[in-house]
Amino acid sequence: MTVITCAHCQQPLTGELHEVPFPPDPAVFTGERMGVPLLDRGTYAISPATRAIVLHPDDALGTVPHASLGRRGGCCGPDGLDGPNLLCRGCGAEVATEQTDCWVEHLVAVSPEAAVLGTGEH
Repeated sequence: MTVITCAHCQQPLTGELHEVPFPPDPAVFTGERMGVPLLDRGTYAISPATRAIVLHPDDALGTVPHASLGRRGGCCGPDGLDGPNLLCRGCGAEVATEQTDCWVEHLVAVSPEAAVLGTGEH
């Protein structure tokens, strides 16, 4: 199992997760996953395009919303188009982008520069 921690302060950003393959792209263009989570809870995948660590929105337990409302644009939730919108709960560093608006796949993309993948405690 893996725990994702903040690269700045080592605060856990998630609980224990296990890696799964990144879902194929065709569903993004057909719209079949819009408005629903891209991944199951308790899992993460590495985006082949951005190298971001992608996870279910409910698994980003060690984060808080960005104070700037400009980073949280969207009609039903953040659409993720305005840059990182989640901060580390421990140190306040920008660590991830939440995407949970109605017209997009729901996910949190943790910046690879802001996170460390480590072994969880058993």
